[in-house]
Amino acid sequence: MFTNNTDKIKKIITVIMCLIFSAAVSFAGIIGIPQRLENYGEDYLYRKLDGISENIKIIGIDDKTLDILGPYSDWNREYFADLINILNEDAENRPEIIGIDIIFSGTNNSDEDTMLAETVAGYDNIILASVLEFDNRIVREGDNFYRKTYVSNEYKPYDELAAAAEYGFTNSLNDSDGIVRKAYSLIDEEHKSFAYLIASKISDISPYSINEEIIYSTIPGEIETVSMVDVLEGNVNPSYFKDSIVLIGAYAGGMMDSYKVPCDYSKEMYGIELEANRISAFLNNKVVNDIPEYAVFIIIFVFSLFFCYLILTVNIKSSILILAGFETGYILLSYLIFRLFSVKLPLVAVTLGFVIAFILSLLYKYVELLRKRQAETQTMLFSMAEAFAEAIEGRTPYNANHTKNVAKRCVEMLDYINGLHKEGKSEYHFSKADKKQLYLAAMLHDVGKMDVPLEVMDKPTKLGTKERELRDRLSIIMLKLQNDILSGEKDKTDAEKEMEKIKRFIDNLGAFNCGRPLKDEEWQIISDMEDGSYIEKDDIHIKAGTLSDSERTVMQSHVVYTDKILSHMTFGDEYRNVRAMASNHHELLNGKGYPKHIDADGLDVMTRILTVMDIYDSLIADDRPYKKPKPVNVAFDILDEEAKAGKVDPVIVGYARELYYTE
Repeated sequence: MFTNNTDKIKKIITVIMCLIFSAAVSFAGIIGIPQRLENYGEDYLYRKLDGISENIKIIGIDDKTLDILGPYSDWNREYFADLINILNEDAENRPEIIGIDIIFSGTNNSDEDTMLAETVAGYDNIILASVLEFDNRIVREGDNFYRKTYVSNEYKPYDELAAAAEYGFTNSLNDSDGIVRKAYSLIDEEHKSFAYLIASKISDISPYSINEEIIYSTIPGEIETVSMVDVLEGNVNPSYFKDSIVLIGAYAGGMMDSYKVPCDYSKEMYGIELEANRISAFLNNKVVNDIPEYAVFIIIFVFSLFFCYLILTVNIKSSILILAGFETGYILLSYLIFRLFSVKLPLVAVTLGFVIAFILSLLYKYVELLRKRQAETQTMLFSMAEAFAEAIEGRTPYNANHTKNVAKRCVEMLDYINGLHKEGKSEYHFSKADKKQLYLAAMLHDVGKMDVPLEVMDKPTKLGTKERELRDRLSIIMLKLQNDILSGEKDKTDAEKEMEKIKRFIDNLGAFNCGRPLKDEEWQIISDMEDGSYIEKDDIHIKAGTLSDSERTVMQSHVVYTDKILSHMTFGDEYRNVRAMASNHHELLNGKGYPKHIDADGLDVMTRILTVMDIYDSLIADDRPYKKPKPVNVAFDILDEEAKAGKVDPVIVGYARELYYTE
């Protein structure tokens, strides 16, 4: 009766869910959601800590140097001049580049400043440091306006020193979490970074964008460092620095030049170490390569789509294994691509997306399981109702299709009324749930007949099995009257008169015994028999139908039994009205129905429909032993009379006439 395309709909929903999830994860991966977690995940996985180039050396202004030479703020710049001279005095062992990560932006002592400038000018391998200050402004290009960042100021070496050597800025790019992951290369030809400038002196390096995400080669403190004071005091062999890139800078906490880095969260990296890693990255092309966003999208989308489809189509145990496999596989794939091509695929957005998809799949499967159980329960409920109907109608051949016919007609009525509602011709509208409730109620409305004795339910005539007894008794009485005539015990005329009366009754007994109302002359024949005490005032006196008052009470009790049987069944919220509709189908709008005498206020429209369909099918049924089927037009005439008498709903009768009667 009720069919659906559950499997087809489920497949469509699965595909849509997979597409939406895959697109969401792909977009999240591209834009970096959640960014901080994404950064942490990438910091942990994407590492190549294979050490910096061997020719990069650090001379640190460390605690030992500060202890011996005093606080840096009190220093004489001659220390740096002496250091430069020591490093360059042996032409065969001189460094290739000396990079000094100290900002000599102001003048202290003219003689010291001049001395340092002249010392630097005497060599061609010195690179100094500066710091840029940025600002932004609104720029117009045609009809478009945008905010542009520009260099507003540069804290560079004092003029005399700046003229003696090249210098590059040492600004660091801090992410929102305070970690330095990117490095400037150059902003323009006038503004090159310290690391980029040094690297470009050593080799023809690839062109880079303004800032690049570098791949760190060391963790903080891993680069071999010598103390500046040891070099000044001659404790380090000059050959140690031969052909090297020597970087000089702060290497003590008190100098406030340290940064958080992605390769080690436990401690900060000094600025001079940062520059060493940047130079090594530029020289060895250890920068993260860009990959088109559409390529990232496609990779993640395909991976996510396949994953989502699998976990939605397998059982929970298998989906756990698939989750573990995909998480591991994606991480390994991402790591392999990074090692081979220095390309970073989004990590957290995808792996977290897999976990979220797995959790959602569990919820989806749980809901599907509930739906399946609900469908199974519904199927069981409907099959049980059909089994009841078969059991009831299997007891008697005289009621074989009544239950199914009533259920079918009820659904047809709801469909018809819904059609009228769409056309604006009816105020009533019924949902699919309403149809299921009414269909189930109709299938169960006569379940109480299981408790009605067959001799009552199948009684085809007023006398039923008593007819044979009555005929035999009357035949015996006639034989006795004949014997009385022969023996002379009765007057022949009187006896023959009695015999004629009995014979007339027997000849008409078939008509008296049927369920139709009797005519006056027929009642007279019966009355004459009673006067002679030949028959008792019993079933033959039933005015309509074949049941006596006591039998009718038994028959009507089937609705009580229906209510009692259904009271032991749990229908749930979806079928909460089934019991009431099934139990009240013999109630009438005027309150004169049975068994509870409920009036119109207590009878909903679906119960009224069930009542009308039950009466209609009973009137036109051709399998009732006590009556002939009524023509459809006659059946509706009877229903109209019932409606006028206030028993049934005239609107429902009208709808039924429109649906089933065609003149």
